[in-house]
Amino acid sequence: MQLNRPPHGVALMEALMALLVLTFGVLGLLWLHQQALAQQRQQLMRSVAMGIADDLAERMQLNAPQRAMYVKTWGPLTTTITADCSARACTRSELAAWDMQQLQRALQTQLPAGDAAVFVLSGSSGGWGIVIAWKDALESYRTDTTSGSPPCPTGMSCWRLFFRPDR
Repeated sequence: MQLNRPPHGVALMEALMALLVLTFGVLGLLWLHQQALAQQRQQLMRSVAMGIADDLAERMQLNAPQRAMYVKTWGPLTTTITADCSARACTRSELAAWDMQQLQRALQTQLPAGDAAVFVLSGSSGGWGIVIAWKDALESYRTDTTSGSPPCPTGMSCWRLFFRPDR
């Protein structure tokens, strides 16, 4: 009696195919994990940008008479103030300059290549806008130029806040 035996090497081919399927499954999981980490990082950057914009909006509310001193375009501040308004009483103009210095410090320490623009809304009576930008090669969160918002710089994502200060 003769036994029918499968050809040699079939078990090895099955094992190799199973290993290949397992490899693709693990690579797929790693890719999904990387995508989730990237989205989580962007959410963290948006959250930090929201906090910075809210802080500046509150500072502008408190120092309403000097609101015009808060206007800023993209790039670093050109003026510095030596007064420390947390240690002594400052004039309103010194307070505005100190607030902007605090904004610049927050951008540098909390966001990668952080930058900000502060502007008066076009076509609005008394409305203001703050745009916070951070380095993001994928530009995964960009804002448009509605209401006179400055365009988001290349290679960056932006968060935009519009508000109407109390008079």
